[in-house]
Amino acid sequence: MKNERIKILKMLENGEITAEEASKLLSAIEGKGQNTGNNNYNNNQSIDFSKIMSKISSTTQVLAKKTSKIYQEVEKEIKNVIKNTNISSNKNNLCKEYNFLLNEGANNLDLKSLNGEMVLKGYNGDKLTLKVLYIPKSDNSFIDFYNTDNKKYILNFKEQDFEKVSLEALVPKKYFKNISLNGLNSNFSLDSVNFENIFCETSRCNGIIENSEGENININNINGKLIVRNIKANDLKINNINNYVKLNNIDIKNISVDVLNGEISVINDYLNQFDDYNWKLETQNNHINIEINTDNVNYNIDARTTLGKVNILKNNLVYSEKNDYRVLAKTENFNSLFKNLNLTLETANSTIILS
Repeated sequence: MKNERIKILKMLENGEITAEEASKLLSAIEGKGQNTGNNNYNNNQSIDFSKIMSKISSTTQVLAKKTSKIYQEVEKEIKNVIKNTNISSNKNNLCKEYNFLLNEGANNLDLKSLNGEMVLKGYNGDKLTLKVLYIPKSDNSFIDFYNTDNKKYILNFKEQDFEKVSLEALVPKKYFKNISLNGLNSNFSLDSVNFENIFCETSRCNGIIENSEGENININNINGKLIVRNIKANDLKINNINNYVKLNNIDIKNISVDVLNGEISVINDYLNQFDDYNWKLETQNNHINIEINTDNVNYNIDARTTLGKVNILKNNLVYSEKNDYRVLAKTENFNSLFKNLNLTLETANSTIILS
């Protein structure tokens, strides 16, 4: 049923069916799942269910291949983990490895990369291991990784002295308070790390942050794709230019995503950690697609578009304003046991879909 819902939304986005048809079709599918054996249910629909389902069948393989290709390419592009380098085969590449035994506490990590990759993997240990692969421009180019008296671990080099700096870090999962990542023309990945604050200042970078838990995540990125998934946190703030932001199963109380020339996509199967969620998503010249796959939610929706269309495909809503360009709506039968999701959505020149 979940896959059918996704296909219907794609067809709506591509203009193959209308918003009314999509809404009725979604209701029909939900009714089909909940009313097995009720032959009158589909017959009472005002749309031709079989005709639209045949459209879905004819496009299934194309959509599957397209979606698979997108994610495979992003995964491969971003998670190109640094390999052991045969220095003798390329005399310009150098490699250094650093190891620090850590004590628990407020440790801080400050890393940066240039024209390469920046990969951080958390594990249940107490040793920080950093491998750096780099190409200096001269014999006088200096690079070092060191710790200060205030428990700050810093990778230090001047960008103008290097052609490339890539790194791979094996990070004690629960030992770092602040993690700062600075990248230029580099892919970055952070996986399975607990934190208080994550700061990313990146340009021409693709990035994934996943399977982690903490307080605050702040990402400023230019000309790159961003994926955030399987994250528990209080606050997430993203500013991205010229590419998409994809959020998947993010249990985050406050979210602010501002994108220029890129799509915002959210797929969530649960909201568990907080009672109230405040999500503000804004983009220009592209879509906002949100799919919430749990029924235990009270909605408060403020959605607007300049030249596109707003499509809200949720039941049990009461509308104070509803037209193609603006929707103000709340859950009609408020349930105090449910989670409260406040959505502020805005785009120009494109569509907003909430399902």
